[in-house]
Amino acid sequence: MLTPNKFFSPALLLLGSGLLLSLSGCGNSSSAATAAAVPVVPVTPVPPPPGVDPLVGRNRYAFNNTCVALRDNSSGKYVTSSGSGYAASATAVGMAEPFRMKPTLLGEYALLNRAGTLLNAAATVGNVAIASATDTASLRLLANGDSTRYPVAPQYDVPTTKAAIDSYRAFTDPLINARVFTLSNAGSGQRLTGNGSGALTMSSSDTPSQRFLLEEVTGCGVFPEAHDNTVGETFKGTTSDGRVLGMADVHVHTSSSSFLGGALSGKVFHKFAALQALADCAPVHGPMGSMDALSAAYEGDTNGHATDGWPTFSEWPNRNSLTHRAIYWKWIERAWKGGLRIMVNDLVENASLCTLERKAKGEPNRDCNEMNSARRQVGTMYAMQDYIDAQFGGPGKGYFQIVHTPAEARTKIADGKLAVILGMEISNLFNCQPTYNPARTKQPFEEPGSGATETKYGCAMTETGAPNEVKTQLEELMGYGVRQIISIHEFDNAFGGNGIFNDMILNLGNKDNSGGIPDGTPNNPFGSSQTPTGEFWTTYDCPVEGATPAASTPGFTGYLWGNSGGAVLKNFGPPAPAPCPFTGQNGRPGGTTGCYPAAVRQCNARWLTPIGLYTYKKMMENGIIFDLDHLEMAMKTQVLEVAEAQNPVYPFVSTHGTFGGMSIDQASRVLKNGGLLYPSLGSVKGFLDDMKETRGVSGGAGNTHLFGFGFGTDTDGLSGQEGPRRSIAAGKEVKYPFILFTGAPFDQLPDFAGKTGVVFNQPEERDAGGKGRTWSQDKDGNAHYGMMADFVEEMRQEGSPQDMQTLFNAAEVYLQTWERTLAAADGIQKKGIVTPAGVLRAAPKPGEVSTYK
Repeated sequence: MLTPNKFFSPALLLLGSGLLLSLSGCGNSSSAATAAAVPVVPVTPVPPPPGVDPLVGRNRYAFNNTCVALRDNSSGKYVTSSGSGYAASATAVGMAEPFRMKPTLLGEYALLNRAGTLLNAAATVGNVAIASATDTASLRLLANGDSTRYPVAPQYDVPTTKAAIDSYRAFTDPLINARVFTLSNAGSGQRLTGNGSGALTMSSSDTPSQRFLLEEVTGCGVFPEAHDNTVGETFKGTTSDGRVLGMADVHVHTSSSSFLGGALSGKVFHKFAALQALADCAPVHGPMGSMDALSAAYEGDTNGHATDGWPTFSEWPNRNSLTHRAIYWKWIERAWKGGLRIMVNDLVENASLCTLERKAKGEPNRDCNEMNSARRQVGTMYAMQDYIDAQFGGPGKGYFQIVHTPAEARTKIADGKLAVILGMEISNLFNCQPTYNPARTKQPFEEPGSGATETKYGCAMTETGAPNEVKTQLEELMGYGVRQIISIHEFDNAFGGNGIFNDMILNLGNKDNSGGIPDGTPNNPFGSSQTPTGEFWTTYDCPVEGATPAASTPGFTGYLWGNSGGAVLKNFGPPAPAPCPFTGQNGRPGGTTGCYPAAVRQCNARWLTPIGLYTYKKMMENGIIFDLDHLEMAMKTQVLEVAEAQNPVYPFVSTHGTFGGMSIDQASRVLKNGGLLYPSLGSVKGFLDDMKETRGVSGGAGNTHLFGFGFGTDTDGLSGQEGPRRSIAAGKEVKYPFILFTGAPFDQLPDFAGKTGVVFNQPEERDAGGKGRTWSQDKDGNAHYGMMADFVEEMRQEGSPQDMQTLFNAAEVYLQTWERTLAAADGIQKKGIVTPAGVLRAAPKPGEVSTYK
């Protein structure tokens, strides 16, 4: 979340509490609830009329997007339109109403009639427009007599439990094939009832007229939905030596719809598809976007925006629109067909920024707790997997598959699927929010986490099984399937300090997050005070990268990718010419006044703490993929020392550009240790430059690890996406349609031998009436997630065959790193973890020169 190329503007602070300070972050609300056992009524199928073939038996998931007629099994009559409703009164299939069976989740369907409305199973069976449909338009399909107790499936934005996930994943579906089915409302349990030749009704009693044959017919309308704009099947299988092949986006926020107070408009999926998932954003952003203050602050757009959604999309999605959905399940499908095989979805939240939206919207009861938000997002992710499975015909059939192990990922990718890994990126992991005490005497590396005058935490490193303990909460997350963790995000927490890359609002947020801001403070957008004893970042001078050794910090090897650590910070203290005293601990800049040196980049002086060391050892013992991003520069060195003390060495990853800076030496160690470094994705040229630089620091001849290069798009995490090329050589335009996986350079790469091509038409959204719009890579850049395929086409033009191979090595490199992680964890479990001497230490004081390795 929050990439360095997009900063909070000081203008945000000037908007005042009366204006919306919407700092943002899908909807499927029903579940495959436990089905009550129903009596089995003897069924004698009515012989079909001459010339009409009976529909062969199929399971309840296999009607995905088919066109059917409903036939009352007791009377033999077909359901047809009757006034404002329906009746089972037609004597011939040609007189029946054809229904498009649109899956709303596994085993449930919306029935679209010829007029383009949905059968509404309310008290009086009628019709409802798709855009205003509710759960009464979703009908559960069960084979007649099916008494299976289906597990409760996870739901969108609803917290789940480890037990629920275990039960859900362990369930073996009987996949009962049948010709006769019941259709019921999941909420009320009432069944659709033929009622002889009378009107169709909903009934709780069990009668033979509640059984229907579903006969496949023609004449259905097309359910309005977004598009992937592709033709052809994407590749599957492994290479000749057993490697997987594919791109890896290892930092994305698919589940982020409700984070930051819900200011992000749109949903990654919805049971009634694009008309509701990607609807007009005015309910969130106000008329003409007038209440979308985040766009004003981030994008400088003070004029508002057109709010219309699918299919016309006048102004969104676009690569710089940070408050609208850029990820939708059909667009992920296009990216998958373009070769994406690993996606790491980071559950994301920021409590301090959420309070801005809560205050602005007048919603004091909105839950901004970061761990609670993560729990809700876990539900969203599994519900999304179900939804996509439903579109493809049943459990495990969709392209989007959540995995818990590298072996499981390899199996899914070999089958041509997208392996989805759950990660975490929140500021107060395990509720480890610090509360600073101005009277504290212990420095961060000495903090006990308790005591009348010392910093306190919202978590504990005891191991009694209490809910607030790090160990308890880590086990909970792992039970959900979380396998990758960023331990520090935008602000200081109990473990240490964040890597500073931004100014103003995040520094003010740090004060709110570390104890609170006094009520009544001018321009305080948070409106909350815990103690209030919060502090601004306490800092030291960052190492300097110079052209000559004399101009740089001694021992400093330079920054990877030019991502210099820290930032020049604005003073929150008295304006010049009044003195601005340094009130940080031990006389450092920052602290209570927020005063900093002029024109000197500042790094965070809060280094690794005892509870941070404890937590990181627990993460390593449990085989968590350890993401270094957002750690303070020197903390990256400290945790590398811990990793390198283990046998085998514990590998680390950087998933979206390091954040807070990384030295060349640190980068070389990460790669030599078997980890990976993937940058943010801003442009093809930048990506190729980063690839070349990373290859050069990858450890040289002594590093025998496969080199692959993926990225972290940070999509839907308040991050701008890849822009169009600034200059395009003649003949190198992205022309539509284009074909991937055959032709140059793929025919020069043995791994692609025998692959068939996939045709990618121009990204376009259009309804049946022709309304809509198109996007172009050369004009719009990656306006939405599906245009990752267009990025590959641009790579095909700008890169070499080796570059393309390196891009498609990324999924394999990620899995190899994951496997090394588990091997290192196994070593720790068998031998115990080694803690290197001196790993806990103080940051430099003013006037001291830091040393980096």
